[in-house]
Amino acid sequence: MKKKIFLFNKKVYYNFNIIKTINAGLILKGWEIKSIRKNNINILNSYISIIKNNVYLINSNIKFLNNSTKNEICKENRKIKLLLKKKEILYLISKIYSKRITIVPICLFWKNFLCKIKIGLAKGKKMSDKRSSKKEKEWNIEKMRFIKKSLR
Repeated sequence: MKKKIFLFNKKVYYNFNIIKTINAGLILKGWEIKSIRKNNINILNSYISIIKNNVYLINSNIKFLNNSTKNEICKENRKIKLLLKKKEILYLISKIYSKRITIVPICLFWKNFLCKIKIGLAKGKKMSDKRSSKKEKEWNIEKMRFIKKSLR
């Protein structure tokens, strides 16, 4: 059960407050797996949408490798279906429509040679929240420096 994170969405924790995280599988094609193994994927501007009770990862950019396939039509920005249980999908639908919560991709990771994605239920931060979280982060760094100097 080794879990190796290979792609992390850095903007998520700056722009959103994450309420809950869920792990999901991805339905990928062969050339997409090869590209992901070479780290030719970008999920910074991607988002997750629910269409007809199916969950999709939209606007993720998987770059095409020239040597992977020649007889298959390859779209770099296609909708990728996520594998979730029915209970989880219904939970996501209820949260989206009742509390104005968005679903964002947090990171991609390998688990037992399978590519998985961690998605999060998120609520957007306002500019003042972003400033206060940045100040808090800087203060924690300063605090650790003071503690380190006092222990010497």
